[in-house]
Amino acid sequence: MYRFFTPKGWLTLAWTLLALASPAALADNCNQMPVSGQLYSVINRGSGLALDVNTSDTSGAPNVITYEYWGGTNQQFYFNDLGNGYWSIQSAYNGQVLDVLNSSSSDGANIIVFDNWSGNNQQWQLKASSSGGFNIVSKLTGKSVTVAGATNASNVYQNSDAGISSQRWYINPVSGSCGGSGSGSASSPVGFAAISGSDGLATTTGGGNASAITVTSCSALASALGSSSAAVIQIPDNTTINCHSANRTVAACPLDCAQWNDPDKTWYRVPVGSQSCSELGSPNNNTVNVVRNETTLTVRSNKTLVGLGSGARVIGGSFNLGGARNVIIRNLTIEDINPALVEAGDGISLDGSSHIWIDHVAFNKISDGFVDMVNSRNVTLSWNRFYGYNPQVCANQHWYTNLVDDSQVTFHHNFWDRAAGRNPKIDGASSQVHLFNNYWKNITYFAVGADHGAQVLLQNNYFENSAKPHWNQGSGYFSAAGNTYTGVSATDQYRDSGATVFTPPYLYSPEPASGLGSEVDGGTGPQ
Repeated sequence: MYRFFTPKGWLTLAWTLLALASPAALADNCNQMPVSGQLYSVINRGSGLALDVNTSDTSGAPNVITYEYWGGTNQQFYFNDLGNGYWSIQSAYNGQVLDVLNSSSSDGANIIVFDNWSGNNQQWQLKASSSGGFNIVSKLTGKSVTVAGATNASNVYQNSDAGISSQRWYINPVSGSCGGSGSGSASSPVGFAAISGSDGLATTTGGGNASAITVTSCSALASALGSSSAAVIQIPDNTTINCHSANRTVAACPLDCAQWNDPDKTWYRVPVGSQSCSELGSPNNNTVNVVRNETTLTVRSNKTLVGLGSGARVIGGSFNLGGARNVIIRNLTIEDINPALVEAGDGISLDGSSHIWIDHVAFNKISDGFVDMVNSRNVTLSWNRFYGYNPQVCANQHWYTNLVDDSQVTFHHNFWDRAAGRNPKIDGASSQVHLFNNYWKNITYFAVGADHGAQVLLQNNYFENSAKPHWNQGSGYFSAAGNTYTGVSATDQYRDSGATVFTPPYLYSPEPASGLGSEVDGGTGPQ
């Protein structure tokens, strides 16, 4: 590797070249309007340099410049449609928004980023240019975002529009291509969450155009999620919100892992209702005291929760969407919820919920269901990663990944990675589950199981070395076509199919299954 010094500091050549070779760096110069809530780079048409928050400016109102695009979060911006013909342009680096300094009306007034207070100097109109790109115009002044030169660190300011290339900008999706959904740029759900339902909603919009709230603590997160108002809640990149509570003692049933060929390890299950330890697999009905420390986060209707980068995490927080409708959870990691116990907290739980979209979320080391749902409708799970490896449980693999009970859900481009069972388990005559373009790898017990009249449609999925790819557990109904099976999946006898099931009532475009492994592996979880 080689290192060299630039005005931005020391850079590693090999790393920089890798960044420049990424899909973000190679994106076309786009002339399509952005999609609200999505992440973009902003490239000047004249210089080819990227709008950039100057990280050397450590003030509370950092200056904006242009610089060669290298993929840093200081060169990436969320475009949020304010519903009034204007947009806020929010830095993924620090959560602040593009702002005309001091609300000046003068030509040459500096452009900075500043805390969002919804001022007219922080709102921008996007005018498509006939010669390519967009004119980004201040609501306050009617002047255009302009760059002073074509070299690195050129200053950005507002000026009366002269129709020149230094005042025109391409708005390029960080993930995916112009006009395409890609792995990280989908603006709206595909599947059941996208269509109208019995709750009266036409689609899933979450918090919609509500002003964004940035949270960095569990108390702030819980307050925002539990409010009665529509809200867009953002977790900054490289931020871990710790929702672990103080330890509290509960009675649990010890399970000897020797029965799973994993001697010298004990696993613990919290009995529910009238369950006895013996019926849960213990040699007797004696319980032992263990501790649990999760916090339940109640999510009310009309919320969007989004991480502003791949480093946004919530640990110890179990999201309860019971009874909620119109909720979006995107681009974060949820993990470390009592990973040595069973029945001590889900990652996300739905009960009587509707119009829910869970997208680009990674789940890891969670007590019970990563996402469990009961009596829910208009649900889509897309581009999520379910990490099954957990050294604190028997056989080091999670056993209860997803439960779908009397629910209607679309799964697409999700990755079940080294889990045991329930990937997902589908139950109930009211269940209609459509799975397309998903990836299962090293599943030891079963991938998809169905019973009690559940209908399951499997199209163009990839099963790699995964036991019981689609298993009729009694009275489930499977229709399967276009799937790829490798390793043990290729010869496994539990590949039920041939039933007549529902027809998806929405538009979708499944890809061929053969190339899904690397695409889904690289594209799932927070980006």
